Amino acid sequence: MTGGSRAIQVMREGIVRDATVTWRFEEPYSWVVEIHCSGFGTATARADDAFEGLCDIREELEPYGWRIGVAGAQADVWPSGMARDQGGGQRAYRMTPESVGDLVDTFEPVDPSTVTTVALQRAETDRLYEAIRRRAHTD
Repeated sequence: MTGGSRAIQVMREGIVRDATVTWRFEEPYSWVVEIHCSGFGTATARADDAFEGLCDIREELEPYGWRIGVAGAQADVWPSGMARDQGGGQRAYRMTPESVGDLVDTFEPVDPSTVTTVALQRAETDRLYEAIRRRAHTD
């Protein structure tokens, strides 16, 4: 659980810019996530896991129209409690209404036009988890 760095893209008002995301584990038991872009400088968050740090930065930048182009910001991606506890939130599950799918890297670069806000992502993953639960009870 050390961390990493990736070149990504961010978007605001349809304009795409290059950026860098870094994440690292620091004692005592917290993750630091940083996103650097010439458009907004450096946004930093410290959280219990890397996914939560990403969410904190997104919530800071979203009111200004910024979208962060990483898989962990897509509507159908959310980590399980175990992925957070054991992997520091560096990986999350891609979900469908039928099932919890494959693990993806939280910071895997994606087109920033494919991501959403944290609030909409939470609502969508709640909806998907509920659909999966209903399906499990009817099968």
